[in-house]
Amino acid sequence: MRAGAIILLALGFIAVSCSSPTDPGLEGGILATFIVNGERYSIFITNPQTIDQVIALSHGQSNAKIPSGRVIKGRVSYNTPWSWHIDSQDINMAEVTIELCDGIPSYVEAHLDDWIANVGYFCPWSAELASVKDYR
Repeated sequence: MRAGAIILLALGFIAVSCSSPTDPGLEGGILATFIVNGERYSIFITNPQTIDQVIALSHGQSNAKIPSGRVIKGRVSYNTPWSWHIDSQDINMAEVTIELCDGIPSYVEAHLDDWIANVGYFCPWSAELASVKDYR
């Protein structure tokens, strides 16, 4: 292989590895990131009603600030470092929820099997919307 071809190949590799492609699973919804007592977690939302609720919240047009969704075991790239995520369809925004599902992401992580078996949903009362990315 000639030196020029090697340099072009290397430059192509660098360009590809420096790009930041979107997660291929993030289509047809929004990615909402929340801060809960200093801990960050993200939810990919495909439920149209909840998408509208989160957009309204991001514009200061809603008092429904508590994300309430079904916890699913399994890592997803957008919810690092947690080994769980929230069901993209089974999520809504609420003004109030029951105390049972309140908590912080690290507590859910530390008690994941018990949380899924006995609580099912995560609805952190102190959640603050940090960002929204639209993948629709």
